[in-house]
Amino acid sequence: MEESDTSGKVEQIFQGIGISPGFAIAPAYLFSRTKPLSLRKHLNPEEIPTEQTRLDEALERAKYELKKVASVAEEKIGSESAHIFEAQVQILEDPVFINAVNAFILNEACNAEYAVQVTLEHHISQMEASGNAYLRERAQEFQDVKDRVLRSLQQKRLISKIQQHRVVVAQNLSAADLVLFSKRQVLGCVMDIGGTTSHASIMARALGVPALISVGWQAERVIEEDDWVIVDGFSGILVINPSSETMREYRVKQAQYSKLLEQQSELKDLPAETLDGHRVHLRANIEFSAELPQLVEYRAEGIGLLRTEMTYLAQGRALTEEEQLTFYKEVLEATAPFVATFRLIDLGGDKVLPLGKHEPNPFLGWRGVRILLDRQSLLRSQIRAILRASVYGPTRLMIPMVTNIGEVRAIKRMIARTKIELAVEGKAFDSKMQVGIMVEVPSVALMADLFAEEVDFFSIGTNDLTQYVLAVDRGNDLVANRFDEMHPAVLQLIAHTIQAAHRKGIFVGMCGEFAANPLATPFLLGMGLDAFSVSPVFIPQIKRIIRSLTYQEAKEITERVLIQQDARSVRKVVSEWFGQNQDILASLMKI
Repeated sequence: MEESDTSGKVEQIFQGIGISPGFAIAPAYLFSRTKPLSLRKHLNPEEIPTEQTRLDEALERAKYELKKVASVAEEKIGSESAHIFEAQVQILEDPVFINAVNAFILNEACNAEYAVQVTLEHHISQMEASGNAYLRERAQEFQDVKDRVLRSLQQKRLISKIQQHRVVVAQNLSAADLVLFSKRQVLGCVMDIGGTTSHASIMARALGVPALISVGWQAERVIEEDDWVIVDGFSGILVINPSSETMREYRVKQAQYSKLLEQQSELKDLPAETLDGHRVHLRANIEFSAELPQLVEYRAEGIGLLRTEMTYLAQGRALTEEEQLTFYKEVLEATAPFVATFRLIDLGGDKVLPLGKHEPNPFLGWRGVRILLDRQSLLRSQIRAILRASVYGPTRLMIPMVTNIGEVRAIKRMIARTKIELAVEGKAFDSKMQVGIMVEVPSVALMADLFAEEVDFFSIGTNDLTQYVLAVDRGNDLVANRFDEMHPAVLQLIAHTIQAAHRKGIFVGMCGEFAANPLATPFLLGMGLDAFSVSPVFIPQIKRIIRSLTYQEAKEITERVLIQQDARSVRKVVSEWFGQNQDILASLMKI
């Protein structure tokens, strides 16, 4: 495939969010899905049974198509990742949904297309209007189901005319779209809508397709069919009509990344250890059981963060103790002999269950441990489930969004009472299960010495810590560009927290997105961080950097970083180290 002459067009660069690592360099294919719509048609009473039969047949065809997509996914990426389509199949088989549509056809004497559209669009609009980012992302699954059933009723197929070896540019893509496009050897994708935990994002990572989201409407207006584009899945950068110099630069990065992937298998069974023998742990952040196979694939040394609230959000309700126990047992058995860290449900902010509260500023309101302490039954049920599951493997319990020492002591009292209850009931548990806290509020970082006397470990959550230190709402487009984890104030608090933890002899890890930033790896290592907990796909590159320098080098880099006065200077220090050490990953970083 020859590279087009882009000399007549001006290179333009847009910043998005990388959701799947890697580099793609190819012409753009602008994908616009024509959404099937249906006008209402009035039926005579004798036509209703036939219309309900049409619905049943359409649902069966839709399920058959989804299962075909799942089989392609299984062939390409394995059975576990193919389970991602089960959610849509379950919607199609849900008796509540089927009965609602049939009832609509009967009561309104209308066609099946209109009934499906109205029934699902009502549900979709409620999810999209939610303050819950997770539910907004999952609304796309219902949208995909609606479109698939409508096409099935109209007996139309979504036919892609895409040529091979293109970068797909779309407002949104479903996981099924990505699987089908993979048959055409799509090299990358760019979406304006989506999230890092959406099914499309998970599928892109599973397929190894470099992908970006949130590049903004400006990019959509500029890009044209067959324009050459570069997708940088690491930095989130989209380059449209790259110059010859930019093209050469990214061709080098692409080749080096390919070499890295080839050598990745060599790293899998090697420890995360510096050249002079300093050992750290690389653990995984996960949410669902479907992600557990990645622990083995990427050789994660356990789970540094299990976001237990995601099971609550997925169900839209609090799980029973037994439901939680079943899930936690599965996690621990898959993680053993390594440790699994269960964070107590962290609701509030952008993750809200229908608990009857509406707040003007939820990030400074009723969230995290505050909700748990106000909803004792919710807390007690989860603590019981985690304790009971702890017999199946090394277990740690982590308290979210702590702001004062009283909150920690209150949770510890609840754990102590629960242990007594379980012992009286004759239920087994690990009496020595470790209890730790998230350090994500400045008050805790500043008083880390005091908190370190109360708990067994710290886990630094840089996402919230940064937004609170800098007074920047990272979800607000007006100020999001001011959110910078490299800010010296943030780094000073991280270093202070690690030092305080070590003075008291406790373990400290990091589970925020910063832990997955390769540019930060040398100085986080030099600060003495004991564990990096990241999305499993990022483990190999972090391990490679750790194994490319000595601990003494890392500490020297940290000393230089901690005396800088702004984030730009911090990046310059790290840039110099990467430039002086021709490591494979050095040229991958957009500094």
